[in-house]
Amino acid sequence: MRVLIFTLIFATLSSSVFATQNKKQIKLRIQAPAGNIDEATVYFDQNIDPAYIYAEDAQKIFSGVAGVPVIYSESINNIPCSINGIGTLSSSEMVSIGVDVDADGLFTITAPNLTNFDPTSIIRLEDRANGRFTDMRTNFYQAQMLATEPATGRFFLHVSYPVSVTLTIAGCLNNDGALSVTADNSITWTSCQLFDAFNNSVGSYNNITGAYNFTGLAEGDYYMSYIYGSYTTTIPFHINGNYIVANIQASAVLVSTGQEVDFSAVAPNSNQFEWDFGDGTLIYGIAHPTLAYYEPGVYQVNLKCSNSVGCIDNAQIVITVSQALAVNEVEKKAVSISAHEKSVVVNLNDVTNNNTLMQVYNLIGQSVYNSPITAQMSTVSLEEQPVGYYMVSVKDGEQTTTKRVFLGK
Repeated sequence: MRVLIFTLIFATLSSSVFATQNKKQIKLRIQAPAGNIDEATVYFDQNIDPAYIYAEDAQKIFSGVAGVPVIYSESINNIPCSINGIGTLSSSEMVSIGVDVDADGLFTITAPNLTNFDPTSIIRLEDRANGRFTDMRTNFYQAQMLATEPATGRFFLHVSYPVSVTLTIAGCLNNDGALSVTADNSITWTSCQLFDAFNNSVGSYNNITGAYNFTGLAEGDYYMSYIYGSYTTTIPFHINGNYIVANIQASAVLVSTGQEVDFSAVAPNSNQFEWDFGDGTLIYGIAHPTLAYYEPGVYQVNLKCSNSVGCIDNAQIVITVSQALAVNEVEKKAVSISAHEKSVVVNLNDVTNNNTLMQVYNLIGQSVYNSPITAQMSTVSLEEQPVGYYMVSVKDGEQTTTKRVFLGK
């Protein structure tokens, strides 16, 4: 028994040293009627040569201990291995399994741990003595074996390539997402059923192999349920979408003149925004603008949201603006602001203060002018600025006067 124990220990060490995170291994175990066992490992890993190589594989050492069965796999160059590296699992694989017993009896073969394999890889043991295939995920295999029969040529391990899925994003109408499935042709699945996040069946296929599709899908979470005989597994998926549903959120819809309103575009999948605030103000490219109205009235705010693939949606909201009399009176008595073409005119009226500061912002909040003013009447030229609306703020001591103006040509 010592020789056999050494073989198993060496096999474990060799298997762990030459492994990457992509390694998938199958441990086959054979048990004699009296309970004696032996094991062999077949593994799939990148950059592994399927021929026997000392640094990647472990050759089987036959102990010759009475009553102990022997199981091994054959490399492609016919070397019996306790550990056999096959290479990357890129298609269905078949590996010859050798079994040597020294007494007739009913022997059991199992694959005790297959959790490191993709759940859609089907792993089967073929017994050519009776033409049977056994799914090793859900079953063990018992076979009557004779001491006189050849060690090889009867058992073969079959490993199918995992199911692969290609996702198609749902478009602007949110009804053309798709799952394109490719299954190994060596396997016929009993059924494959697609469910949405609410466990509603979306579509199904029975007795399928090769390629098939689920189409007409909206954005959302899904899962596919695969059944192979008595084996069942589920795989989750998420279909992304390009469609847009636009909405506007506003910090207030009943405001006074001069009161700032914070607007937000609520439009998933959108990255382009066009705002029309109903008073001639247009803002592009900003998802969360801030605006104040300076004339009372009812304004319909229109928002157009779009993205780079051509999806578009629109939203509207109504803002009602009432006159803020107190603010207006202060502005008339203190500071007045007006614009002519590309110039801003500030009249301090009767105010005389050496600490008066004038600031001009564009409608995305960027400062385009910032300077003290001392004269009662000041004219500031902004010829380099593009045509559009601007916010002019004049701070005189503790009093700040703000007005939106239009700079023309």
